[in-house]
This record gives sequence, C-alpha cells and structure tokens, in this order.
Amino acid sequence: MHDYLHNRGYRALITASVLSGIGDSLYNIVFIIYASTTPFKTLAVSLASMATFLPNLLSMVTGYWADETPRKTRWMILTRLVQAALFGVLAVVITLPATVPLFLLLLLVNIVSDTCGQYSSGLTLPLYKHLLPASELNAALSFSTAARTTVQTVFQGVGATVIVLLNHNYALFGLLNAATFLLSAGALIRQRRTLQAAEPKRAAALHQRLPLIQSMRRTLAFLHHDRFLFILIIFALLINMLMTANAGMMSVTLLSTPNLWLSNYGYTVAVLSMTSSIGLILGSLFAADGLQKLSLMQLLALSLGAELLLAIAFLGQWSTGLIIGSLFISGYLMGKINPRINTLLMMRVPEHQLAAMAGVVSMVTLIGAPIGQAVFLSIANGINPAASWLAYGGSTAVLLIVTLITAKKVPEEA
Repeated sequence: MHDYLHNRGYRALITASVLSGIGDSLYNIVFIIYASTTPFKTLAVSLASMATFLPNLLSMVTGYWADETPRKTRWMILTRLVQAALFGVLAVVITLPATVPLFLLLLLVNIVSDTCGQYSSGLTLPLYKHLLPASELNAALSFSTAARTTVQTVFQGVGATVIVLLNHNYALFGLLNAATFLLSAGALIRQRRTLQAAEPKRAAALHQRLPLIQSMRRTLAFLHHDRFLFILIIFALLINMLMTANAGMMSVTLLSTPNLWLSNYGYTVAVLSMTSSIGLILGSLFAADGLQKLSLMQLLALSLGAELLLAIAFLGQWSTGLIIGSLFISGYLMGKINPRINTLLMMRVPEHQLAAMAGVVSMVTLIGAPIGQAVFLSIANGINPAASWLAYGGSTAVLLIVTLITAKKVPEEA
C-alpha cells in the first residue's frame, strides 16, 4: 500500500490493471448470460466457456511480442485503446438478431481483447522491476494480486446484477466496458513520462528481433539450465492438475450430500467458491505474517497439505466448516505463492526474456487444468464421488511427499 500511495509509476500500473480487470470481469460473466439467451444456447455457452482458455494458450507468443517491443508504455496505452474500440464495435453488433456467425464474431472480439490483455501484462513486467526496489518487489506484487483478484471477485457478481438492472441491454453494457478500458488508458497516459523513464534500456544488439521459434528455444534453454525454475514449473503443472479439479468435484459431490449444504445447494457452491478467493486476497495483502520466511517449496507443501485436508473432509463428510477452512488455507497460501513466483522470475530471468518466460509458466500450468478435470471428474461420474476424492487425496499425498523431499534437496539459490 505504501508503494501505491507514493510511487506514481507503480500506482499507474495498478490502477490501469484494476480498471482493465473490471472490464474483463464484467464482460466475461455477461457474455455467458448473453450466450444463454441465444437460440443455440448450448453451443453458445460451451464456446463462450472454452474461449477463455485460448488467450492463455497463446501466452508464450504474446510474451515473445512483449519482450521484443521496445516502446512498452506506448503499446500498453494502445492495447487499451484497441480493447475500448473492440467493445465499441461489440455494442453495435450485439444489437443485431443472434445468429451463429454473429455470435462467432462476438466471440472473436472476446478472444482478441483477452489476447491484448495478455500482451499488455507482459509489457508491464520489466517496468515493475525498474520502478520498485528488489526488497519491496514481492510485497508490491502481492498487493497487485490482491487488488486484481478483489476486482474479479466483486465485479463478476456486479456484472450479473447490472445487466438485469439494464433490462439486458447488452449494447449499453458494451459501452460501459469500453469506458473501463478508456479509463485504464487514461491512467497510463497521465504517468507516461514516469513509465517511459522506467522502461529497460536495451543494448543495440538486442534490438534485433529474433524469430519466434528461436526466441522460444532461447527461453526454454534458459529454463533448462536454471534447475530450480525448471523444477518449479513441473510442480506448478502437477499442482494445477489437482487444484483445478476440486471445484468440479465439490459441485458433483454436494449434489448427493445435502448434509453438507449451507441452507441450499446453490448457496453452498457459491460460498465455497468465494472462500478460496477471499483467502487468496488476504494472503496477498498480509505480506509480513511469518510465512515470508518459508521457501517456495515449503509453501507449496503447505498448500498441498490443505488440499489433502480438503479430500479427507469430503471423504469423512464431518463438517462443512472443515471444508471451508481447508479452502481458505489453500487460497491464503496461493496468495503467497503466486507473487513469489513472479518475483522469482523478475530476479532470475533476463529482462529481454521476462514476458516470454512468464508466458511459459502460464501456458504450462494451464495445460494441467483440463487433464486434472478429465481424470478426477471421470472417476466421480464413472464410479462415485468418494472414489474421486480418494484418488485425489492419494495423488496429493504422494506429491506432498515429493515436494518435501525436493524442498530439502533443491534450494531456491540452485
């Protein structure tokens, strides 16, 4: 918070990120609602849900573009203006009768806007490093995570409410979205000189743009030679395979366990979903709580311990409070882990590879998500939910043991 109040460049980046996050959160939930009103709603909702993954799969490519972009502040502003223009177009097109080609055009707007957002995020990474001292980097990135997560959590609910108050006027909502991106661009324009001064100064040789494939090879070669980063990404893949599956498993399990409900099924699912987000926000905000003394691998081990407790809670069906506590602890620890990984990348990876490396981490962890969901949800539906939680708990326990062993053998300085 101190950096946000006193560092104008950092404050501009956070403000722009929050405003863009509002636009993203509002549109994502409202677009699902719009898809559900089309004559082909099953296809539309499925495509709308899947579309959110595509920009993440392109994160290594957008990271490459960001690394090779010399005038980063200028392009951060331009991407926001492009996103505003896209939603201006959407506000006009969405008033037309819903057809499959029209819906695909709207879906393309969503994908292009999210891809612009990925690119812009890559542009900001080296600026954080130049705007903030190394000793304050982790706390500042934690605050950034908390701010954006809070916005995403709050405005998903706000979007669903506002669209009803606007009598499902999707055109007006598109204009509201465009306004958030214009405001985001404005926050950057006001401090553009400060941000331009923080842009990394690259040697003349580095101004020569490398081909995409060559840049990817260079990034992967660096990753291969940094033993700790390589191991960390493998663990990120495996842990994400587990953690992304538990939301679906909880929803399926609660259908047949009314004794775990809080008033009703829908309210229970909503509370459990919010618990992890609240934990992540608080974990990001409270940087000096003693956990900063632990290594990343130790934090990952504690997080896996919380996931193991969650599996035990569902297997025993003793208490919804135990489930909520497990989810909160897991979310709180992730609020520590994510900024630490970003800080580690900034400190160890050369500036001209930073966005590409962040893209690799994002892409690899994303790949694990559908694998874990397919495996554990298949067990839940093919056998029963208890069997899926047993497999989940067993996998988590094995990975926890491996993590503890790795924490002793591979220090972060390796």
